Amino acid sequence: MMQVQNEVRDTISHYQMISHGDRVIIGISGGADSTALLHVLMQLNSVLKAHYKVVHVHHGIRGSEADRDAKFVQDMCHSYRIPCRVVEVQAEQFARKHHVSVEEAGRYLRYQIFEEEAEKWEREEDTQKPVKIAVAHNKEDNAETILMQLSRGSGLKGVAGMKPVRGRIIRPMLGVTRAEIEAYLTKEEIAWCTDSTNLHDDYTRNRIRHDILPKLISDVNRGAVDNITRAGRLIGEADVYLANQADEALKKYIVQDEEGVGIPTAELDKQDPIIRTYMLRLMIGIVNRTMKNITAKHIEDMDKLADSETGKKIDLPYGLEAVKTYDMLWVGKTGFSNGFGTDTDEAAVSAELNESYRKDFSFDVFPYEADMNIPTGKDIKWFDYDKMNKTMEIRPRHIGDYIILKGGGRKTVKSFMTDARIPAAVRGSIPVLAVGSHVLWIVGYRMSEACRVDEDTKRIFEVRYSMADT
Repeated sequence: MMQVQNEVRDTISHYQMISHGDRVIIGISGGADSTALLHVLMQLNSVLKAHYKVVHVHHGIRGSEADRDAKFVQDMCHSYRIPCRVVEVQAEQFARKHHVSVEEAGRYLRYQIFEEEAEKWEREEDTQKPVKIAVAHNKEDNAETILMQLSRGSGLKGVAGMKPVRGRIIRPMLGVTRAEIEAYLTKEEIAWCTDSTNLHDDYTRNRIRHDILPKLISDVNRGAVDNITRAGRLIGEADVYLANQADEALKKYIVQDEEGVGIPTAELDKQDPIIRTYMLRLMIGIVNRTMKNITAKHIEDMDKLADSETGKKIDLPYGLEAVKTYDMLWVGKTGFSNGFGTDTDEAAVSAELNESYRKDFSFDVFPYEADMNIPTGKDIKWFDYDKMNKTMEIRPRHIGDYIILKGGGRKTVKSFMTDARIPAAVRGSIPVLAVGSHVLWIVGYRMSEACRVDEDTKRIFEVRYSMADT
């Protein structure tokens, strides 16, 4: 008895899950795990002094058995004088509509209800501390999740398993085994309900629970559950570190607007392979709220795409696509790349610009001396010649073009023109000096910071534009 109580108490303390005066929604199914969670929290509440409400989700399946579970939870809460709300949903109908398994539909709907109840409580009692949601996942649940994610080809984040704390979700029972939970309930003479669907092998998790994990324990290593969950914890720590490293690298090079996010492939090539793949995952996360169905295979396909020829694209889950342009890799909603290349409304002026380059622009290269005054006019710019190590072109803007800002950030030319309130009708007639997608000068407007003259400059590359009325 004390083993379970002490383990839950230590988990709550270690992860600072519940403190004095916290409000906690407890998700109770009536099964052994959640029943034990409720009783242990009640036993510990002389110390925790939290405020609890129970939510039971009736999934609209299992008929009278589900009705029995709901009544059991209500009676249990009544004995503890805890508010209890039973919410009925239609998991099978939701699953058919959204083309997911009943198991996945049930999980989604449960968490949706828990979140709604937490937000409702916050509105009713306006305090600064958010309402928390306690769920009863145990050690085997975590091991099963890790095995499921391995089988699905998830990245390190998925294989790390369940987190003890994720946002407002807390898992106080994560360090306790299923056998310990049932022994605790038996010793305390506490009844619980058995969900008959947990005894079937119809669902993926149940196959792992009833066949695969027991085989690992009996035939490979009796400590398999502990070893799997320990590996998950270490993988999770590595995942956080690598994600932070990738995030720092991505911030330096990412280009973003309302249509998608992109990164120069040359910058991707400089990264270690593991950081590179994390950067690709983060790019997807920027344009899509969830990464649930993004597998290692999707990331591998993006990685190959970054090294492929211009114009190649791949489809990704959630209606996303990844596209390779001349020197960039982009991610956005499907169809966002249809205009990559010269914008349709700019095509008419493109030929005119090409013909005017020779007469409208002049170039010069000369040594730089410290006492020289750098020109500030709209029609002339000085660049550090030795920083310009690639072939340049003067052309109309393309979708995906960007400039580099002070501090190294990037901004699309489209976003710059929108923010500068340049009329859409004239944007296509404004030439740019560019190296690939990197625009060094939006002629008549803004320079990129990448090639500005500084104290180390030895040679100047001067560009003059004779049509200063742009």
